[in-house]
Amino acid sequence: MPGYEAAISKEPHRESGKVLTTTGKECKFPFRQGGRIHHHCITILFSRPWCSITHNFDRDRRGGFCAPEKTQSDVTVNPCQVNPCQNRGVCTQIPYRHSFECSCPEGFSGRLCEQKKCYETIHLRYYDIGESWGRIHLRNVEQCTCVAGEIKCERVRYTTCRFNPCQNDGTCRLIIATGKEVCSCRRGFVGTHCSFEPETECYNRRGTDYRGVVGTTVSGGRCLPWNSDLLYDELHVGTVVASPLRGLGEHAYCRNPDGDKMPWCYTLNDGAISWEYCDVPSCVMAVFSRRIIPMNVLPGVKKPKPSKPGKKPVCGKKHKKRLSVPRGRIMGGTSALPGTHPWMAALYIGQSDFCAGNLVSSCWIVSAAHCFFRNPLLSQIRVVLGQQRFNVTDSNTKTFGVEKYIFPKQFSVFNPTLHDIVLIKLKKQDGKCVRKTPFIRPICLPDKGMTFPDNYCCTISGWGHMHEKAEGYSSLQEAGVRLIPHESCRKPDVFGNHVTNDMICAGLNGCVDACQGDSGGPLACAKDDVSFLYGIISWGEGCGRYGKPGVYTKVVNYIDWINSVIRRKPKIS
Repeated sequence: MPGYEAAISKEPHRESGKVLTTTGKECKFPFRQGGRIHHHCITILFSRPWCSITHNFDRDRRGGFCAPEKTQSDVTVNPCQVNPCQNRGVCTQIPYRHSFECSCPEGFSGRLCEQKKCYETIHLRYYDIGESWGRIHLRNVEQCTCVAGEIKCERVRYTTCRFNPCQNDGTCRLIIATGKEVCSCRRGFVGTHCSFEPETECYNRRGTDYRGVVGTTVSGGRCLPWNSDLLYDELHVGTVVASPLRGLGEHAYCRNPDGDKMPWCYTLNDGAISWEYCDVPSCVMAVFSRRIIPMNVLPGVKKPKPSKPGKKPVCGKKHKKRLSVPRGRIMGGTSALPGTHPWMAALYIGQSDFCAGNLVSSCWIVSAAHCFFRNPLLSQIRVVLGQQRFNVTDSNTKTFGVEKYIFPKQFSVFNPTLHDIVLIKLKKQDGKCVRKTPFIRPICLPDKGMTFPDNYCCTISGWGHMHEKAEGYSSLQEAGVRLIPHESCRKPDVFGNHVTNDMICAGLNGCVDACQGDSGGPLACAKDDVSFLYGIISWGEGCGRYGKPGVYTKVVNYIDWINSVIRRKPKIS
């Protein structure tokens, strides 16, 4: 298997609680694969348990099969039944190993969270046992080490720095023995590079200049460090241009490097990289916290003028917290970040059926007709917008009932792959349907004559099965797929004449595909950074099988019908 070590031994390898591969390399937990975070050996992609030997498999592609472990008994015992983790650590049972792992609070480490870290107030960060660092304390240049939770320092020789990395007029000194640079910050600034203002308790405007030390989100979650090895194609110190100037560094404090509406940070949510706005108040609201005053009536604050209509697109714009095009597959592929596909709708039908859909206007969802071929009762349908995790609602989600659903006249339940499209009207709440948020907004419908060329890279997304024989659903996944020529899809060894002119094929050779549960989701193609609903996930043969692409309903062929139903006038090309 390319990028993996060969399995040369069946004997178990263990060193002081570590999990090793069959060649003796240490598994690095947690590790990132497909955008998800794993704390134990996994069987995704392969039937044998395997692990990554670096913390980021997505980036490094280095892994190995996990060595088997001898057990003294066949009886399954939950080692977390009595929590062995100290200092409020959280115990997680590791499948296949009859073992456990402790997730430690920020100030502790060790297998049982028994080791107290050292908190350096000058740098505003924790250092682990045995870790060393330099600092300037009371005008003395010191080399410090964390020993049993206590900071031990000694004065060292130094010289001036050739280049000054210290921000906010800080001065730099070079420790001769180690060659490391340390900063002496002027009053009011702290951190390894003098980039923080500890007294900052609120943010102005959008908070792009916020340099405070809040590291928790509005839901109480902990922020990931901006230099975390679990971040890959997200915004972090290695991917953002001039990251120190945007406040990023070796810390886990809220920042706004992309000009969002307020400070935010990355978090771990249900085993996947996520993001959330931070628990930092606006300075305007902080000043008037006892009496909330609208911005337009504050002294010296002018009410912003409404933007001119048509200046910005009202559909097809996603919330970007990731740099590159999604890779991998929906099945076993990349976890999407919240707000990346804000038009996605989760359709819960009856007791067990599930499909995806696409918000195209305030009250209308477009999905696959075959999801409704049993003609379910309206009372049995639930639509959730803004959902990230399957069947989990939170402050970003909104749930609707259904007023009606409409098939095209050509659709027949006896051949549900033909004309596989349905329109779903949401029930209004307080006289309205959807109110747009960063996590809920419509995708653009294509113009009738819009086409994207063969091999054009589009995106699919959904909560469907991670592989063909999977039983459960996943958190929202995304993947890039390329459109393939129509004549290639109609070859006898592919799908032959089962593919009609009302269908599009994308993805080939087992690279990328949709799977069960993704039906009705989008084939979204972007033009000038605006996403269009070019296709609807419809059918295929298995999931990701070699030579068998996914087949999608061609939306442009149904634009006249869609517009006539939802009473939208076609746009002028």
